[in-house]
Amino acid sequence: EKAIQYGTDGEGAVRKVNKELATQHGYIGRLLIRMGLYSSIFTAVRWVKNIREVTAEFEIQRVALGSIIQDAEMADKMFNRIKGAAVESPFEIKDLVSYTKQLSAYRVETDKLFDTMMQLADVSAGLGVDMSRLILAYGQVRAASVLRGQELRQFTESGIPLVELLADKFSELSGEMVSTGEVFELISDRAVPFSMIAEIFDDMTSAGGLFYQMQEKQAKTLKGE
Repeated sequence: EKAIQYGTDGEGAVRKVNKELATQHGYIGRLLIRMGLYSSIFTAVRWVKNIREVTAEFEIQRVALGSIIQDAEMADKMFNRIKGAAVESPFEIKDLVSYTKQLSAYRVETDKLFDTMMQLADVSAGLGVDMSRLILAYGQVRAASVLRGQELRQFTESGIPLVELLADKFSELSGEMVSTGEVFELISDRAVPFSMIAEIFDDMTSAGGLFYQMQEKQAKTLKGE
């Protein structure tokens, strides 16, 4: 009888342990589900918050661009172009907008703002030089209407072989070989107009140029493509 009793008690103990284990398993399962639910909710809340922050930042940049250009419709179109360009650029939207505003302060024509900004950004990405340095030099030439020695030095220090490029440009226009020495003389005589500098940047960033689509190439490199 004792043996039977012990057997019965043992089976009861096993059933009790199994029951407790099942209960604990249920608790753990429900806990995991709740954790997953809380994690999903947290992720969703964070995602919504990020969307709001990005949207707010977009609106701030759009309004800021409009205040500089003083043309709401033109600003909206330009901002949309900047958003599209930022997808294939190492620069962020707010950076590209800031560069555009800086160029506008140097009285670059509104219809040329976006293209000019993109050209300088391509050169900046290609050389790894601070975009603000290029904008400063370019803007000063635009404001003075001619290339001066100080801007030439700024461009040269940034890595742009401007003297050689100008020599090629003058040789092409005149049909005769123009030396770098003659280019220095032309600069001293204030005979290199801003329009020629603008043409050189256009040449450098157009198909076949040194910095053609350099932002896109840099962006692909950063993404590991």
